[in-house]
Amino acid sequence: MEEEKPSGSGELLDFVSNITDAARFRIEESLPHGYVRLKVAEAERRQAQHDIRSVEDIVIELVRNSRDAGASNILLGFQRDHGDRLITVLDDGRGIPADMHSIVFEPRVTSKSKDFEEDRYGVHGRGMALFSIRSRVHDATVLKSDEGQGAAIAMTVDLGSVPERADQATFPALDESDGRTSVGNGPHNVPRVMLEMAVDHPGLNFYLGSFSEALATLRDIDSEDSPWHGISGVTDARELAARSAGLGIPVSERNCYRVLGGEVAPLPRVASGHAGTVRHTGTVKKVGGDRPATVSRNPLKAVSQGEMEKLARDAGRLVDGMLEPYYMRSMEARARRSRGKITITILVKGRGEDGPER
Repeated sequence: MEEEKPSGSGELLDFVSNITDAARFRIEESLPHGYVRLKVAEAERRQAQHDIRSVEDIVIELVRNSRDAGASNILLGFQRDHGDRLITVLDDGRGIPADMHSIVFEPRVTSKSKDFEEDRYGVHGRGMALFSIRSRVHDATVLKSDEGQGAAIAMTVDLGSVPERADQATFPALDESDGRTSVGNGPHNVPRVMLEMAVDHPGLNFYLGSFSEALATLRDIDSEDSPWHGISGVTDARELAARSAGLGIPVSERNCYRVLGGEVAPLPRVASGHAGTVRHTGTVKKVGGDRPATVSRNPLKAVSQGEMEKLARDAGRLVDGMLEPYYMRSMEARARRSRGKITITILVKGRGEDGPER
């Protein structure tokens, strides 16, 4: 007579088997003292989770790619849809060959065969940016691109999985000292990313706005070497709606009528039309907004914002290494300057928790 197994033992064995199988797919080699050597795919997956922690990180990588592709015009369509953030980047750079549209989202794929680059955000050119983005979003697609014809890349971000700063409408101030311009106080949001790019690369044109504003801008900067070539000549609202949807900036037929009628104005270049104030040493010049800025007496202002943000990212990575054995991770790291001190704030989240701990 066959011995009856205790109730639930089959489910328990299946559960243990699944865990064992999952570990086998992740781990290449078990080492002494509880250490393991991860398989390449698992290491890449974990790196992607670390590289892209916020919507701002996604925008940084997208705009860097457009910049490195030699674009003159880089336009970011940026729109909220309930719990999602819709992002489309369009540029008139070197473009992506048709047979590479899917391959560019694979790990370690890059056009920088000789060397990597480094900017205020860190190292770029490892071939991990688009892979990391696709690993963190609903979808990421090259909608239109070819060699010498720029690119249109669109994606949908679940804000429950990849958060963003609450204030996405405010541009920070610009500081000017000794003939140099830098990005000053203000939220660390997507507008800041675009403004930093514009300050670092004054010869390029950066634009940020809603899909309707993006469409009006594309008609204003129509170019032969771009995915939107010929869009300025479209005069029918239905045709314009179809063209814009194909570029990843879906605009209703009604709003296309508004664009055609001039009710929606083209976007100004970032840095020429968005900065709240320009602050000079000894004087204050207002370029927009209602309040003039004050001249800072904080000597730590000599430390650039890029260096402060790098400090925050490095601190976040250090804390992640400490928290990993406790099944916790950092959600956001900020470094702030004040008179005589630097304060680093790191938000921490435990596995399964709804919100961060301070």
